[in-house]
Amino acid sequence: MVTPPDKLDLFESLVTVVSDLRGPNGCPWDKEQTHKSLTRYAVEECYEFIEAVNNNDYQEMKDELGDLLLQVILHAQIASENNNFDIADVIESINQKMIRRHPHVYKDVSVSGSDEVLTNWDEIKQQEKKDKPQQSNTFGIPSGMAPLIKSVKLGEKAAKQKFDWDNPEQIIAKIKEETQEVEEAMEAKNIEEITNEIGDVLFATCQLARKHQINPEEALQRTNKRFEQRFFKMKALIESEGKLLENLGLNEMETYWQKVKS
Repeated sequence: MVTPPDKLDLFESLVTVVSDLRGPNGCPWDKEQTHKSLTRYAVEECYEFIEAVNNNDYQEMKDELGDLLLQVILHAQIASENNNFDIADVIESINQKMIRRHPHVYKDVSVSGSDEVLTNWDEIKQQEKKDKPQQSNTFGIPSGMAPLIKSVKLGEKAAKQKFDWDNPEQIIAKIKEETQEVEEAMEAKNIEEITNEIGDVLFATCQLARKHQINPEEALQRTNKRFEQRFFKMKALIESEGKLLENLGLNEMETYWQKVKS
């Protein structure tokens, strides 16, 4: 039986727990995990933390940050077992990066505000990348990034090379144009083109969000939550009148939906 560590430094205690879970007498599930098998959990925990933030739930935020920290330490433990790196290397790397990218804090550099901080950050980041092998013909954005966020990142990268709309109104016009092309693809019953044109609508919409400094993921999450709440309010309203949702036609449902919205 593994003995829980004494109350050492709390961080070291968690590192020890993870090491025990991966050890000879540890948990079969934990011992089976790899960097690749754990990636889904990192994504899930990020979304759960975001939900806690959106709900302003500090207890959940604390718990979800713990779950995220667990993922970091698990990956570091796996890497350590393969003699790649350990948690100390991870911490040292991020410490050095933060100091390097904040010369206005750690060196004699003056900035006028957040915009200049971000400009300097990007310049330092680009300088760092010069020493690393780069893929040609890509912006270097991870392929596994959430598509809506990646669309924004692509727009930002292109804008830095002066390829961008001048104002949001031009993007609205583009969205209307792409929507028309969706309709044309639908009339042609061409699934491949429908898919492509819907993608174009979503991409342009993400650029509209970018122009307004709105996170499209957050915007869509709000809409999803609002839709779900309204749907079940509509259902409750229908049932309060002795009816069943499944027995109503779409026009009747729309009437109740508008009541709930108002």
